[in-house]
Amino acid sequence: MSSKQETTPSFFSELQYQGYGIVIGVLLSIPIGSSAAFFLWALAEVTQIRMAHSYLLFGLPLAGWAMGYLYHRWGNQANEGNTLVRTSLVDAQTPIPRRMGPMVLGSTLVAHLFGASVGREGTALQMAAAMVRPAIQFLKLSKKYYRMALTAAIAGGFGAVFGTPWAGLVFAMEWNRKQPFRMQALLPACVTALLSDVVCTAWGISHGVFRVPQIPEFSSAYIGWLLAAGILFGLLARSFILLQKGIRKAATKWIPYPPLRLFWGGLLFVVIVSTLHSDRYTGLGLPVIEEAFLKTLSWEDSFWKLVLTALVLGVGYKGGEVTPLFFIGATMGSALTLVFPYSPGLWAAMGWVAVFAGATHTPLACMVMAGELFGLEVLPGAAIVCALAYGVSGKNSVYTDEPSS
Repeated sequence: MSSKQETTPSFFSELQYQGYGIVIGVLLSIPIGSSAAFFLWALAEVTQIRMAHSYLLFGLPLAGWAMGYLYHRWGNQANEGNTLVRTSLVDAQTPIPRRMGPMVLGSTLVAHLFGASVGREGTALQMAAAMVRPAIQFLKLSKKYYRMALTAAIAGGFGAVFGTPWAGLVFAMEWNRKQPFRMQALLPACVTALLSDVVCTAWGISHGVFRVPQIPEFSSAYIGWLLAAGILFGLLARSFILLQKGIRKAATKWIPYPPLRLFWGGLLFVVIVSTLHSDRYTGLGLPVIEEAFLKTLSWEDSFWKLVLTALVLGVGYKGGEVTPLFFIGATMGSALTLVFPYSPGLWAAMGWVAVFAGATHTPLACMVMAGELFGLEVLPGAAIVCALAYGVSGKNSVYTDEPSS
């Protein structure tokens, strides 16, 4: 009898927890999906403006200085970006300021307007994370729901911005190794990821469709090529991690004042891009990614995108790494067909997810993303290259736990 009395309250307590979790997921999915839709729309608009006015590139150093001053003067903890979100997952007492959302949104759009080679997932994650505490306060819930809601927000932000809700769910599960994923958060995170994507799509946002023609049947030869590709993609991810970390360390040491770091980093970016006489490596580079699925590209595309992205992120520009990592992986995969058999589209898809897996240490999310973006037929091969790239990439990832200064 006493056993029943002990288990009954815990059962109803868990039921109540999950019920509130679903309510939180539904409540969060509306602003997360809507903000992701606005962000993607605005990103497309500023990209079109930049492409129509190539001279805007020369304003990047001053724009970088302005963004650096904004964060240095008023950013406070918001300047820590994804590091703060990861810390808050471990310690619910660490607040995520509401200003983080609008600041990272504005800074990312400005960076893209002037051509910086940055991504978009960091912005989506930080905007979503900034909505958690207001949602908890609105529902008048205790702090025990905070970590669960933050996990759900991460799943929703990632899933909505890339149109991959299942990958968003898995990403939230494995993103922060310092805080093991709690299965109690699984249902709320699933609800948030799926509904955020629905809301984003309902606003008229569409995501790119990539086709992988003629996926080979599994054979010893195909597996051998997958193993070789996985090692190469892992080394590429490791190179990006080390270069970005090295630039961040050197820039912080030699240029202590953050606004000046962005100014000089932006100026060097402009010099390199101008010397190359090409805008292929500015912004997200989505047209080049699409090109990689259609024909064999040069390894130089991957090299220069890696260098330029590590440069601007290393000195402190906002946005994120993931879409540039897609670019780096897809273009290198396409270039492999100079030696590797099979189609450029196949290796572009493998590079897309494998370099991402190695650089972010989220191989399971990348496997799921491969299935969502390229079809379930890609999954077996993607599992091999993602796992191997993750193993080869080393112990560090792009999601450093070192706070920005």
